[in-house]
Amino acid sequence: MKHLILAALAAGLMSTAAHAQDVAIAVHVDPSNVMYKLAEKMAAGIEEKSGGAMSTAVLGAEVGGERDQLEAGSSGEYQIVLGGSVPMSLYAPKYAASDMPFVWSSSDEARQVYEGDMGAAVQKAFEENANLHLLGLSLRNPRVLTSNSAVNGPEDVKGVRMRVPEVKTWIDVWSGIGALPSPIAWPEVYTSLQTGVIDMEENPVEIIYSAKLFEVQSHVAKTNHVYSFFHWLANNEWYQGLSDDDRAIVDAAAEEAIAWGDVQVTQSADELYAKLEEAGMEVTEPDLAAFRALAKPAVENAAANFAPEVRDYVLSKLN
Repeated sequence: MKHLILAALAAGLMSTAAHAQDVAIAVHVDPSNVMYKLAEKMAAGIEEKSGGAMSTAVLGAEVGGERDQLEAGSSGEYQIVLGGSVPMSLYAPKYAASDMPFVWSSSDEARQVYEGDMGAAVQKAFEENANLHLLGLSLRNPRVLTSNSAVNGPEDVKGVRMRVPEVKTWIDVWSGIGALPSPIAWPEVYTSLQTGVIDMEENPVEIIYSAKLFEVQSHVAKTNHVYSFFHWLANNEWYQGLSDDDRAIVDAAAEEAIAWGDVQVTQSADELYAKLEEAGMEVTEPDLAAFRALAKPAVENAAANFAPEVRDYVLSKLN
């Protein structure tokens, strides 16, 4: 009996040790999304680089939405999770400037929020407020505007009902420009456009195409008003508890997968715009300077709540 108990205890310890090597990667996007495929590449990289010692699993929306998955990553239920703009607004609000509308002219400008002293502060906020470690950032195509008539300047959105996500700064900015922003839930957007409840919406080009908005909208204006990122976040307790070698494996696998994903996102944009034109949409390039000028007061108001170094960086881009 004693030997059976000892054997059971040994088996339990071995199981615990094996489970400690498992890496569950949770992503809230559809399997067709580049970020899901990126997660699969990251998982394969971890297994390959560890010689199979670290097993992995990729979990999708079946285990919850973005916020659910972030909370599960924070608690350690999953080792790596994907976040969009939510992690910054929840866990590092004083640094959440990368997705400010009509501030940046490129992803490189927005990325600087995550570099140097600002980047170190973001990392500290994630670790202290959410027990999450930022592994890296994935590019997203900029958000653009769809409509049923050409948008060449702010006068073309004045008084028009436009769907935007329920992000206060975004609502304030579009209100300042003259639009009538409506934070309608995403699953209702197609029908709302179809029935005329709203007349415009804004999203990255890949979302516009995958949601088949070309069926209910005739124009795309390249406002490129938001440059944002996907955030790859590891449970910090798990990450810091890895051996130096295992941590290096996770870092290298993440870096390689993210680099692959960035290429896919960048190369897909031109192809997707061409597909939208083939589907009957007209693509225009509006007067961005006019939009930025009208957005400035709302941006300045939001920037006042940022950490001083972030506030100053944002304001420097408005001049």
